[in-house]
Parts: sequence; structure tokens; C-alpha cells
Amino acid sequence: MLRRITAAHGALLILDEVMTGFRVSRAGWYGLDPVDADIFTFGKVMSGGLPAAAFGGSAEVMGRLAPLGPVYQAGTLSGNPVAMAAGLATLRNADEAAYARVDANADRLAGLLTDALTDAGVVHRVQRAGNMLSVFFTDEPVNDFAAAKATETWRFPPFFHALLEAGVYPPCSAFETWFVSSVLDDAAFERIADALPGAARAAAEAKQ
Repeated sequence: MLRRITAAHGALLILDEVMTGFRVSRAGWYGLDPVDADIFTFGKVMSGGLPAAAFGGSAEVMGRLAPLGPVYQAGTLSGNPVAMAAGLATLRNADEAAYARVDANADRLAGLLTDALTDAGVVHRVQRAGNMLSVFFTDEPVNDFAAAKATETWRFPPFFHALLEAGVYPPCSAFETWFVSSVLDDAAFERIADALPGAARAAAEAKQ
């Protein structure tokens, strides 16, 4: 739909892959839901976590950039050699097997979260976007920021701190995505599984 609307108005379609690019698949979110955009933006996933960013697009759009075209573009971190070396190493190792491990680990983590919170009687939703996930304390779908703010966010701080004290470092915000690594092993998941029941109880006992 966005492609049709932008084309009808002669506007560029820009897709933000800063979080999803090279994370949810080798082709980013485009690999899961292909949309032919004019420009795609990418962030530090492509540089192994080091500061970097990039954008790419159609030959028509990119041909307007200097030195081919009249539009000048530059950035402080453009082509930083350390970030680029880290990025190349990351992308060379990000094969289909690596993405399969990330997807499997995301499934496993989501299952542990659901089991622990359900056992503690905490109303929640574990929402997914590929191998990215978020935990919301609500029984309603969360599809935008307004819905996220309407959840029982006051349950998240005790949930977070209980996990942290048990040696598990989740995102520190109720609005943040849980990024899953391919290197999580059975020992890591055992530690997570041991920590979650106490964290779920802390969420259940939280006061607004």
C-alpha cells in the first residue's frame, strides 16, 4: 500500500531497517516481507555493534549523490576502518545457520518468558517481529506507542531488576526490543530459566 501511495504522489519510499537490517534475515525485514523501496537505511547491526550507518537504494536515487550527481553526502563515521572491519567479519559469519540459531533462540526465550509469567499469573504478551521480541504487561495487542504506553509498565522495573540481580541483563526499558544472540547456549538458557520465576513473581507483586 505504501508503495502505491508514494508512487501515486511521486514521493520516495524510505524503509527503516536500522533495527531489522541484517538482524532478522540476511536481507533484513525485506527478506521476510519484500517491499521495493527507493531507499533503505541501516544501522550498527551491519558493523558488529560498532558505530556505523549506511543507506542504499535504487540506481536512479543513488546516482544523484556526489560524485555522480549534485547531492553531497558525508558523515563523521562514514567508512570508519575499524567499524567496517567488524562489519565485514560479522556479515561473513552471518550465514543461514547463524540466522537459524538466532530464530531458534528467540523461540526458546519467548517460551521461557511466557511460561514463567503465566505461572506467576501475570497478564502479558510476548510480541514478535521475526527474531526480535518484546514483553508487554497487557492482554491487548500492542501495535503502536500509544498502546505500549497503556500497558502496565510499572511492572517492568521490578521484573528487570530481579533478572539483573540474578545475572540476566534484559533491556532496561519496557519499550525496548529484546535482541537475541546466536551464541546463547544451554548454560545461558538454564541461567535465564532459573532467573525468570523470581522476576515473574516480582512483576506479579509490583504496585502501581
